[in-house]
This record gives sequence, C-alpha cells and structure tokens, in this order.
Amino acid sequence: MARGDSGKVAGMPSTRRVAVYDLGSSSFHLMVVDASLDGMIEPIMKRRSFLHLGTEVARTGGVPSDRANAAVRSAHRLSLAAHEAGADLVVAMATAALRDATNGRALLKRLERTIGGPIRLLTGEEEARLCFVGQRAGVWVGPDPVLGLDLGGGSLEAAIGNATSIDSLASVALGTARLRGELGDSGNMTKADASWVRELVGERSAPILAMKDAHAAPVTRLLASGGTVRALARLALGLHRPRSQGSGSVPVNQVELAAGQIHDLAGRLVSLDLDARLALPGIQARRAPLLPVGAVVLSTLVELLGMSALVVSEWGLREGAVLNALAVEGGRTP
Repeated sequence: MARGDSGKVAGMPSTRRVAVYDLGSSSFHLMVVDASLDGMIEPIMKRRSFLHLGTEVARTGGVPSDRANAAVRSAHRLSLAAHEAGADLVVAMATAALRDATNGRALLKRLERTIGGPIRLLTGEEEARLCFVGQRAGVWVGPDPVLGLDLGGGSLEAAIGNATSIDSLASVALGTARLRGELGDSGNMTKADASWVRELVGERSAPILAMKDAHAAPVTRLLASGGTVRALARLALGLHRPRSQGSGSVPVNQVELAAGQIHDLAGRLVSLDLDARLALPGIQARRAPLLPVGAVVLSTLVELLGMSALVVSEWGLREGAVLNALAVEGGRTP
C-alpha cells in the first residue's frame, strides 16, 4: 500500500479507536483504546467479568449451562460498552477455555451472535505470538533473544524472539484456573498441592525448555505478563513499600523480580490460608484464590529455565492484538 512522506498509509487515519474482546479462561475482558500506526496505545475504557470458565473446563471437560449463560450475559454487557465507546475497529478473540471445552464451539457461536461479529478462536501458538508482540512493545527488547511467558487462566504461552523477529512459539496446559480446577476448587493450597503443581510444571513445560535449549543463541532474559504476574509484582512492591498496599493500580511495568524473591513469594502464599492472603498488601480479592498456584508455577519455571529474574510486562495479549490488527490493516508485519 502506498505511503505518504509521514509514513502513514495513504487513505487511513493516523489513529483508530480499537475495541478488543478477550474471552479468556478466568475472565472476559473488553479493552477500548486509541491506537496509532506507530504503536502508541492510549487506554479509553476497560471492563472485565470474572467467570472462571477454565476451572470448570478442567473439572468437567465443558462449560456448564449456568456458566455459559453467564458468559453470554457478560459478552452482552461488554458489547454495549464497546458500542458506547464508538470503536471503529473490533478485534474479538477467545482463548484456552473455549478452545478446550467440549461445547466450546457451540458457546462461541452464541457469543458471536451476542456481540454481533466473528470471534477468532486462537490456537495456542497464535496466542503466544500475540502475547510476545504486546510484551516487546511494552518492555524494551533489543537484538538479543528473550523468552516471553504469558501466564493466563487456561494456558501458559511462551515465545522466543527479539525486537524484530519471533523465532519459536509454544503453549502448554499450565493456566492458573485450569490447575485450580484439576486440584479441586478450594481457596486454600496445601504443601502436597504445591508439590503436585511443581511436578506437573516439570512435565508440561517440556516444550518450553526444549525450545530454549534448541535456540541458536543463548536466551538469558525473561519477560512475563498476565494478571497473576502483575499481582505478584504488586505484592512484592507492597511488602517492600507498605505505603502501596491496598492499591491494585500500582504500575509494575518493567519491575524486575529476582528468582529468590519469586521462590519466597510462592512459599509464603502456599503457607497462608485465604483470609491471611487477603490481608497481604496489594492483594485483590479476585486474585487471592489463584495466586498461590500461579506463584508456584512461576517459581518452578524460573528454576527449570535457569533464569535469575523475570521482568514484568503490563502489555500482553490484548495490546499485541491491537498492534497486530493495525499492522494487518496497513499491510505490515507487527
């Protein structure tokens, strides 16, 4: 497509209002942003409904009718908000819970009718690619390869790449809601549960470890995104700086968590019951039940990967989807 001297694609506005539906395993999200062709994203609106579909899929194989109806109602509320925001570009995607559920395709059709448009059911690798596109736009990535992890409710996505290319992708069944469902949906986690999760991480993370080992150049830097990662970073900041407690909006982009710090957080969270976890600084009630599971997953992964730390990216799947949509519209590769 032809471009003018400014680098803009001829005939296209420099800024688009983009609505992103992220129909995930723990929650359904709507994010509305004003996004420019050069990668700037300005948040306009965020809405979220916690549905925990991934937990149900892990326990029963499908989405029960009451949860399916709740999902449709949630999608309807989000569609009204998107319409009110005046989005002129809509990106709708679904991830692991609808990908894995026995009745996922049928529910997806109901959701498409509800929002009035198609919903892309992402493969694990497609999800991993979009996550990495978002991560490297939110955190500095240079010419050397980095490993990006996105810990979601239904799956864990991984990618190796740098600022200009993506070399390897993987998706494994290590989402926090999924594991909580496999454990039994309790608010507490025993030491035996933690040992089981660590063992499972060792088994299911094999594709990620193989991807790292097979890479031509050493991969020594780790990025991580997702709600659990952000929650752990806020907890770490709250324990270090008590004044920040109680705020779920504390910025954590580019916060570095050392491996030892992650191990300590995991041990602490496993040792506490739900009420004690809720009393910790920066802990949000909706995250508290799943946080020990996610902490054990990350702690084990960091150890298996031989990483000394991870860097938090607040950008991930949804931001990657925005950048990807604008790039495709402009005939470019994100």
